[in-house]
Amino acid sequence: MKKITDFLRDDIDTLNEYSVLDSKGFIKLDAMENPYELEIGIKANIPLSIDSQTLEYEDIFEADVNINRYPDANCEDLRKTLIKKYDLKKKYDSIIGNGSDELIQLICMAFLRSDNTILCPQPSFSMYKKIAQVLKFRFEEVPLKENFSLDINKMLEKIKEIDPAIIFLAYPNNPTGNLWLKNDINLIIKETNGIVVIDEAYGAFSGESFLGEMNNYDNLLVMKTVSKVGLAGLRLGYLFGENSLIKQINKLRLPFNINSISQKISELYTKDSKFINIQIKEIIKNRALLIDMLKDIKNIQAFDSKTNFILFKILQGSANEVYSKLLADNILVKNMSKTPGLNGCLRVTVGTKKENDIFIQSLKKSII
Repeated sequence: MKKITDFLRDDIDTLNEYSVLDSKGFIKLDAMENPYELEIGIKANIPLSIDSQTLEYEDIFEADVNINRYPDANCEDLRKTLIKKYDLKKKYDSIIGNGSDELIQLICMAFLRSDNTILCPQPSFSMYKKIAQVLKFRFEEVPLKENFSLDINKMLEKIKEIDPAIIFLAYPNNPTGNLWLKNDINLIIKETNGIVVIDEAYGAFSGESFLGEMNNYDNLLVMKTVSKVGLAGLRLGYLFGENSLIKQINKLRLPFNINSISQKISELYTKDSKFINIQIKEIIKNRALLIDMLKDIKNIQAFDSKTNFILFKILQGSANEVYSKLLADNILVKNMSKTPGLNGCLRVTVGTKKENDIFIQSLKKSII
């Protein structure tokens, strides 16, 4: 007689669940979140500045949010607000996803064929590969150069060799934090028969975007998210592209994927983002200070960043030991040392000035 496990997919034992450490009681500097809180209860209290001055919006439960009804299945109001904010032409549309992860999955599902391949630089955002593995999508990688720049010649060679259906490019790149040359990315888009997805999850911290380039290419998709700027709890991402392509991908989206409250809060943020912009400026200022402090520490190599995190390398000693010592001090960073190309590296999210100071003191103690 067959067991229930006999009906599971053959490769289930080769997959790993996405694990997240319990961060209660820790200074949380591992997940690239905005460290400044946005408290939302019955009313949405929107900080106007870092010193907790607030502006009370109308009661969100009276702002056309009827939680006894299903949400707007197509996020019409939010999509219209986004198109207006980014001044996109009528030939473009958007899909709202439950975080960028859902959008990545939808893109992969839309192009899932036995003869198709996904191409990415390495290292890059881990979910590209994880989702490809879950969907049994062929996945190829091209290592970055030692300075984390794109190896454009090898990328173009690989494009010619495998003719990828999808290329994912994080801009700026996670986990390295750097921006690749626009000329290199434009060349990749031009030489690719399939689609190129520019993931701008950290675009708010770099000031750079490829949205304006969509006018030049029919095979370009651009992703954005509210997670990194201060609304991670909403789980909400945006995908922009040419109408006909967006329509095909949207066929695979499950109904009512974005709840009513997330839609309304994101719409408010899109219409009036000054409170978030103040926080972004503060994070960028703290990023510069944190990079300088890291570079002043002996036996550490800190890499410049255009994101809200900083990658740094332990030049003497073990990154695993440093990570464990930070953990013992209730400081949670991301251990990247097992990632190909990032041996000895840790990644720290830019926190508040107080959090950054505590982290630096603990790090200095950890590497002595």
